[in-house]
Amino acid sequence: MTPSADSHPGAGASTAAEALHASTVPEPGEHRHVGLGAIAGAAGVSKATASRALRHPDTVSPGSLAKVRRALAILGVDSGSHDTPSRQMVALVRPAAPAGNVDPYGRLFDLLTSKVFAQGIAAVHVEAAAYRADALAESLLGPAGSDPHVQAAIVLGGGAAGELAAKLAERNLPQIRVSNARHEDGISRIVLDATDGIATAVQHLVHLGHRRIGLAVLRDSAAAVRIAGFRKSMAQVLHIPATRDQAPVVEAAGGTMAGVAAAEELLHLQCSAVIACAPSLSFGILEAAARARLDVPRDLSLLTVGDMPDADVIAPPLSQVSYDWEAIAVSALNEVRAMMANPGEAAAIDYSMTPDLVLRASAVPPQRR
Repeated sequence: MTPSADSHPGAGASTAAEALHASTVPEPGEHRHVGLGAIAGAAGVSKATASRALRHPDTVSPGSLAKVRRALAILGVDSGSHDTPSRQMVALVRPAAPAGNVDPYGRLFDLLTSKVFAQGIAAVHVEAAAYRADALAESLLGPAGSDPHVQAAIVLGGGAAGELAAKLAERNLPQIRVSNARHEDGISRIVLDATDGIATAVQHLVHLGHRRIGLAVLRDSAAAVRIAGFRKSMAQVLHIPATRDQAPVVEAAGGTMAGVAAAEELLHLQCSAVIACAPSLSFGILEAAARARLDVPRDLSLLTVGDMPDADVIAPPLSQVSYDWEAIAVSALNEVRAMMANPGEAAAIDYSMTPDLVLRASAVPPQRR
């Protein structure tokens, strides 16, 4: 867990548990069990900044002061600043993106961070990794029977983030999940309905004249739903049985090279257009097309479902089916604040967000293939 609102993936400081066992000798004015180095590390600031924040808070920037106070709260240290009411803290959780992968929730994560701080609430960044759910849950919740260090959580994505969400739910922490799949876990959620997005992509490509359309999808918990939605849309729009041969699908692991392999397979199957369901797959398809000396979109049309960073400046600018991340961030924060205000009375919510088609230059009528 990285208790910093402006941290980068993998660039975090010590966890609360590690900091609590730090052997640094405390300086005067600090908590006797936690040294200055541990506080600075947990806050992501220099020792000098941490020291000034503890002794002369008016001499440091509001951002640095907030980081230090947030670190003190996570470490269970009394800052001695009783004249200022303690700030509420919300954990923003997302799965750690493997090396080489593009984080599909990056833009939403940044929007949530700014909106949480705009409400006067501290945002605790958490990158959930496999086999770390127990440790992360303990750092956020503290010992059983005690008040949690954070008052709520907004959890993005599945996988390791979903495992952590289940641990937080065991302690009845107010939370909302934003993910691609719907699960019967009783947790409030906003579902990013990729099936509607895929249907929109199919309709657009068929309207352009494509009949041989392939789907590249990540091999995850949402894959089966996306594949079923793709084949259903192909059958309805083209009036065909949409068998595996007629509606080719490739499931790929994460990473650009997996996208390259998926694209090569779909190109071998003579697809004139490909729908990619992840940024890494889109980049892989562009790479595979370049290796095969194919021009996008003249030889192969490409349409991405989901958020694609800098889609408008890539060559060619990528058409995509994307979500209104601003509206999702506002909805998620409003819901979780309502849960924080009335934790015993808040009703569980479960609704879907449908993406919109953003047309650019990567999808055109078939020309050569």
